[in-house]
Amino acid sequence: MFTTLIFTSLTLFGLLYVLRRRQESFLITIEGVHLTIKRGRPPQALLQHCRQLMLDARTLKGTIRGLKKGNGVALSCSRSIPATYRQDIHLFWQQQP
Repeated sequence: MFTTLIFTSLTLFGLLYVLRRRQESFLITIEGVHLTIKRGRPPQALLQHCRQLMLDARTLKGTIRGLKKGNGVALSCSRSIPATYRQDIHLFWQQQP
């Protein structure tokens, strides 16, 4: 009984992980002054904006995900990025064509 519960839980978590990855258009990680593209091809304008933010605040650490939503891409920033920077990134993204 317990083994079945564990197996079912692991299967569900694995399925959710795979579904989440399929929704991702790109994944950017920021750590200090290092910006790394883990998956996908983010727009160059977004990368430049993130690099500028990194120069302003050298202590940024977190992830920025581009999630496919309908015909577009919505951004999701990790909570480890301060709220003011998350808001700045979202406002920049909304202004892009």
